[in-house]
Amino acid sequence: MRPWLRRCLLSVSVFALSWTGAIAYWRDSTRMPTPGELAGAMLALPLALLLLLWLGKKVLARLLAGPALAAPGLAAPLQAEAATPPAAPVPLHIVAASLRMPGGATPSELLAAMHSRQSRPALDSQLLDEDGYPLLCARVDGIDEELQQQLLAAWLREHPQADLASEPFPFNPEDLRALALGAVVLAELVDEALQHALPASPASALPMLRLHLLMPASWSAAQHQAGDAWLRQLTREQGWPAQQLLPPTEPATRQLAPFVLLNQLAGHAAPPQPPCLSIVLACDSHLGELRVHVLASQGQLFSASQAHGQIPGEGAAGLLLLAIPGATAPPDEPAPVLLHRAATGELPQGASQRGAADKNMLADLGRQALAAAGDEATAGIALVSADTDQRANRMLELMQCAAALLPQLDLGEQVLSVGAACGQCGAVTTLAALAMARQAAADDGAHVLCLSNLDPLQRGALVIGPPAKSSHSTT
Repeated sequence: MRPWLRRCLLSVSVFALSWTGAIAYWRDSTRMPTPGELAGAMLALPLALLLLLWLGKKVLARLLAGPALAAPGLAAPLQAEAATPPAAPVPLHIVAASLRMPGGATPSELLAAMHSRQSRPALDSQLLDEDGYPLLCARVDGIDEELQQQLLAAWLREHPQADLASEPFPFNPEDLRALALGAVVLAELVDEALQHALPASPASALPMLRLHLLMPASWSAAQHQAGDAWLRQLTREQGWPAQQLLPPTEPATRQLAPFVLLNQLAGHAAPPQPPCLSIVLACDSHLGELRVHVLASQGQLFSASQAHGQIPGEGAAGLLLLAIPGATAPPDEPAPVLLHRAATGELPQGASQRGAADKNMLADLGRQALAAAGDEATAGIALVSADTDQRANRMLELMQCAAALLPQLDLGEQVLSVGAACGQCGAVTTLAALAMARQAAADDGAHVLCLSNLDPLQRGALVIGPPAKSSHSTT
């Protein structure tokens, strides 16, 4: 309960008790109270009681604080510990990025499609609305749902999962599509991790690898754990030693916003933590009858009558991150791209709700992100990559932010919105925007501002790039 509400309730209770007691006393005594008695019982008495409660609280707090002040030997270590500044976060570098999105199978393909305006949702013949008309969706072609179900069903029979029965099959068709896309992206990132690590050390001395797998938010806890375990098994089959794979540090069901997670990774990588590689991967698919029905029932599905609705999408995207200060890439590998610290915030109410949402928060976070990247970044931003979708309130928020922070940019050509081109896909859309920003920074040797306003509450901004020239030096 909030402090002001608690104080109000206490005051009302004291006045009510005082008045009730006085009225009961006068009724029993069968006499009319004098004006002085009325003032004393109705005003002076409750105020005196409130004053006594306040003084008693102060005295009790001082008595409790006395023993702590009388023990300087115990307080000194605590003060010394508090005076020790925390270790500074280690800068993160994006070694590689991979994705499978409706607009492209690689970050470079998606970036080219976004620049040429060739990536856009289309009418889907497999998903129909209540009237039998095709829905506007963003689908990734070439996914074999039957093969994916056979692989996962066989794995579940061999590796039973807690609270998840193998029969009937516990995943919907859209879940299978998400896992199939995630498996392809994870395989590419693990292969990149092996190529990056092996030239510097023998296979027996590979660095530790940390996996952060962002599963669909609609899954149950048991589905989260099963999907996490299956993708970790694929990582080991890809060739990464099991003893060099860190176990999950958080419950599989805990989903952090991608920008918050990146800041957390930078903090965990600070000394004295051993250096390691990290893979952040998200996979999801909203292209299922159940998911579409849920959106439609909530009035959140895009249609001719609901222009502010969401366009279902699907995909997978991931980043391979390096957190070793002064690390160098192998001579034949692309230079890692610097990932500056993100500025994050949360709106007090959802942006999709009616009311005055804070339209300035994204711009404020953008200023913080530019300040964290330095003066050179502010003058060198060549592109804005965002997870924004086609909804008018999200797009207006993005354009107002870009115009306020970077008036030199062409909003039509240099502000790219992954969500508008590839549909709504949660954390996948955000990571795809980061992967595309990494590609642009590596191609052009420039800074890229990445913004996130797809989520109803979460907002974020960070600067990516450019790659350091020293990253290509040999070891």
